[in-house]
Amino acid sequence: MKRLMTRRNLLRGAGVCLALPWLESLAPRGARAGEPGTPKRFLLCTFPNGAPHHWWETAPAFGKTLKGADFKLPRVLEHFAPVKSKMLMISRLGNYTWSTEQHPYIEPSHSRLGAALSTCVDADQMGREARQDLGEWVGNGVSVDQLIVQKAGPEQATRIPSLQTGLGVKPGFFDQRSYAYNQVVSWKSPREPLKRSVNPKAVFDALVGAGVGAGVPGQSDEEARIEAERRAAAEKSVIDGVLADANSLMNRVGSEDRKIVQQYLDSLREIEKNATRVQDTMTPGQGGLGCSPIGQPGVVPEPPGQAEGLNENDNTGAGPYKHEDHAKVMIDLIVMAIQCDVTRVITHMLDDMRSEFEYRCIPEDVRAKVGLAYRRESSLHYHSSQHAAGNLDKATQNGQYKIIAQSNLDYAAINCWLNQKSAELAQRLDAIPEGDGTVLDHSVMVHMSEMRSHDHDGYDLPIVLLGGDGVFLNDAHVAYGALGSDRQLRDLWFTIMNQYYGLGVTSFGEDRRGAQNALLEEILR
Repeated sequence: MKRLMTRRNLLRGAGVCLALPWLESLAPRGARAGEPGTPKRFLLCTFPNGAPHHWWETAPAFGKTLKGADFKLPRVLEHFAPVKSKMLMISRLGNYTWSTEQHPYIEPSHSRLGAALSTCVDADQMGREARQDLGEWVGNGVSVDQLIVQKAGPEQATRIPSLQTGLGVKPGFFDQRSYAYNQVVSWKSPREPLKRSVNPKAVFDALVGAGVGAGVPGQSDEEARIEAERRAAAEKSVIDGVLADANSLMNRVGSEDRKIVQQYLDSLREIEKNATRVQDTMTPGQGGLGCSPIGQPGVVPEPPGQAEGLNENDNTGAGPYKHEDHAKVMIDLIVMAIQCDVTRVITHMLDDMRSEFEYRCIPEDVRAKVGLAYRRESSLHYHSSQHAAGNLDKATQNGQYKIIAQSNLDYAAINCWLNQKSAELAQRLDAIPEGDGTVLDHSVMVHMSEMRSHDHDGYDLPIVLLGGDGVFLNDAHVAYGALGSDRQLRDLWFTIMNQYYGLGVTSFGEDRRGAQNALLEEILR
């Protein structure tokens, strides 16, 4: 009997499962015009330490909206220009009314605001109520991405329910709290943080079915691990493990689909090569990095130390570490995971909270493009640059910020580079056709930080939303009111879950004022 394929068809081999892109010639007869129900996807890309004042240089007055030609990108976000028509900037959302202090200045800021970014819950208060030592306590609310996974229903189920990735290779000090709050955005349950994986080879192995917990049908995790070790010893690619199935497939598909399969396998070989090369510049024990293949990240262990890890050009014994290469291959892996429908929910930490990384990787052309420059003698130490020059007056001018001292250019250049990585990911997703649009069109991608700026305040968070499947405004910048307590981040997550996913969620996060969740009507079409 001729085998038909679904969106999640797999090439199988010893210790390997490769999910394939959609192939028209093997689709079931009723599906040739498009599968029922376009997949819904949620991507959350986070950057730490807030944004420079340049982020708001083109912002509308408080309570106003700019659209189309009136909406101008600030210099630090100019890399989003190719997808500006699919982009929404949101200003003046707070995330602090979950705290007993009821003030946007939260202490310790990096851990508590970082923990609350995706949960809108006060992790410290949970620890106090449990009568636990806050330095050892690990607890939080269920994060928005995991609530989506749990409530979206079987039609949205994928082989890997969610993926947690990141680029943080030199975490900062942990504010006298568990590093779960610095290196985690996803919380499966109040006591189950899902740590981001920074090792691209481990992510690759998990996606193709060679890593621990890969779920290869009929094969145990241990068997998959042994097969992966055999391939490594023989210097074989995972592609070699599925060549027989791939050759058989080539004989059953049309010429156009043969091209798609060949391009896909060639692309996988290149990604695997790059992932291995980047992994080889990492060594175990630095910043909690490990080089052995893993599956889906689980409960977070304590790190060997704080402010330990890699910086640009550090010699690990396997060659100098290159942050740009690391970022590129992680984008490749995220695109592969989405394009092949291995997962539809991804959190990507562009850096750990309170990062101590030195961004010497930022090239001259990136700074020149946005008219930024930094002191040539600077190490571009991220957290230090956040505490350098930059100040806002508490008063406003014409409903906008009154800047006393512009943010220092080290801080702005770092932010620009981080924004560029999310912009590159968005453009890659926008280049993949899907139905009547692109993968980006049909997804919700959020790019944001846990705090505002130098001040460490938990309001007016820098937020960009892309895509939205026609649910949200595009090519616009919406600014909420003058008070930081006017609207809260929990309402953005509430709006995405109900208006984009239709989950019927009745509440999300906490508000010590007793305020109920409400849709952010101003950002809806």
